[in-house]
Amino acid sequence: MKKPPQNHQEARAAIFRFPFFQTLQTSFGFRASDFGFLTQLLAFLLFTTSTRAGEMLGYAEPYRIITVSAAESGVIAEVLVKEGDMVKKGQILARLDTATLQAECDIAQAEARLQATRKQRLEELAGSGRATPDELEKARTDLAIKDALVRKFQAMIETRLMRSPVDGVVNDIKRDPSEAVSAANPHVLTVVQIDRLTANLFLPPARALGLKVGDQVPLTLDGRKRVAGTVEFISPVTDPASGTVRVKFTIENSGGEHRSGVRCTLVQPD
Repeated sequence: MKKPPQNHQEARAAIFRFPFFQTLQTSFGFRASDFGFLTQLLAFLLFTTSTRAGEMLGYAEPYRIITVSAAESGVIAEVLVKEGDMVKKGQILARLDTATLQAECDIAQAEARLQATRKQRLEELAGSGRATPDELEKARTDLAIKDALVRKFQAMIETRLMRSPVDGVVNDIKRDPSEAVSAANPHVLTVVQIDRLTANLFLPPARALGLKVGDQVPLTLDGRKRVAGTVEFISPVTDPASGTVRVKFTIENSGGEHRSGVRCTLVQPD
């Protein structure tokens, strides 16, 4: 998670991470001191752009970004959604090939039905004394084993279905049908939850201490839209490098009117 420079020293350090300056230093042996006034000016511009008028700058992000992965190795049989689709929690998004498992499950279900019929007949015979208690107990045990086997195959099939864990939007699809997934590379698609957005702002300790979880604070999105942000988390740790505290805000977005990725600012009170 990147945060904007919180002071001129951080801004100057950020300047030297630009590829242009890294090339000059590694390829031509330039030192930081050789750039003198140029870096001071660029650092000033970078810092003031990020923090002009006392703004605390961050970016709105999806409330959750979820990598939906295959729980087992196998071949993708179907991808049932496309990028941009709205999905519901529990909806099947993709599935691995389960033809062999489904056939084994069908066999187990047929055997369970046959065993249930046998148990019922033995119960009728036991009522008239023509079946022993041991025979009846064995029939009941065999039926329990057959039912457990059916549940086992059903669970194995379920682990090969990829369901959405939240109401959200399909943002990225990594695999197509007939492609393989493995334990080393299980990622199939990405779902983002955007009915709420989140923004992490890095505040001076005095400003952060004036907030508490549940507080509503006005935020500005994209430099224009004024929205209410709710404090969800205040870090108990002050970052020693910048002297700031991370505060996480949530923004209601049930109507989808706010875009993720835009600048989010908290303007200090006058």
